[in-house]
Amino acid sequence: MGLMILAFVWGFAEATFFFIIPDVILTFIAISGFRVGLDASLLALAGALIGGIVMYVFAKRNFKQAYHFVHRVPAVGEKMLHDVESSLSDKGVIALITGPIRGIPYKAFAIFSPKMGVRFPTFLLASIPARFTRFFLTAMIAWLLANVLFETLPPWIKYTVWAIVWMIVYIIYFSIHPWSGKKKESS
Repeated sequence: MGLMILAFVWGFAEATFFFIIPDVILTFIAISGFRVGLDASLLALAGALIGGIVMYVFAKRNFKQAYHFVHRVPAVGEKMLHDVESSLSDKGVIALITGPIRGIPYKAFAIFSPKMGVRFPTFLLASIPARFTRFFLTAMIAWLLANVLFETLPPWIKYTVWAIVWMIVYIIYFSIHPWSGKKKESS
């Protein structure tokens, strides 16, 4: 039960201020079974939707503050935020749906959505596939690998591989999107 609560909280945290995707805990949970992986994905979705609503409302009330808040998140740079604004302008909600798959934080789309004229109901509906698709896919890939392809391996090996994979993912991610640096003021 504690890991399920963590999935929900992680979904909310990553949609607002945290910089490690919920897929990390979802894949950990899914190693132990398909159903718990699915349930954890749904709970992370619920947390992410609540976090997305918070960020959307925050930006609608004070975009400049919301922008600076998100801009302070590790690995969220000026170029990334500019790309979010441009992609929402060019592609509308399709950018919101595909952005998180490309490694762009959902929170960035949440703050730019009201500025770019994405109405709240549209934002909320588009957020469901934007969040759930990747959550579910990564969890199910972890389940499939751990319980079908490598079912005979002991659990400690499965969890060791899980840890190594996520370390590699974040080494690559943070080499592409630097952890920190001097950030220019923008609005």
